[in-house]
Amino acid sequence: MMDLVKHLLAVFLVLTALTVAVNLIATPLYHDGRPDYPVWKVVNWFMVGGTVIMLVVNLIRRHCMGGEETRNSVDSLRVSLSYYGAIVLTMLFFWEWFWSLNPESETGGAVTSHLIYFPFMDSLYTVLGLSTGRFLWKGIGK
Repeated sequence: MMDLVKHLLAVFLVLTALTVAVNLIATPLYHDGRPDYPVWKVVNWFMVGGTVIMLVVNLIRRHCMGGEETRNSVDSLRVSLSYYGAIVLTMLFFWEWFWSLNPESETGGAVTSHLIYFPFMDSLYTVLGLSTGRFLWKGIGK
């Protein structure tokens, strides 16, 4: 049963990461220039779940690695980068997302900050989503 849950979470993360990557690249092709991004308003709700999943999985992963001296430095670096990356992603995502939920925020400097932070955050989401999804598919603790 637990393997099924891990696989479902892995598929969710990989699919949302690929959706974010494709949408990030394609947005300039279909966007009409208005400050409203209707596709992203839907995608962001899936990113909420994915961001929380990545934070929890990488927190567990980091915790499980903590006491083991058998881990090599590459594994330790991989786990640490995923853990701290998930923390940065969570902070940036929720800061930007809550900001964009406010209809009054879509003017002036806020639009400029969205143009800077969202592409960085979407790229980070894609990389962490794919790597965390791959980790979950292989199984926690294996």
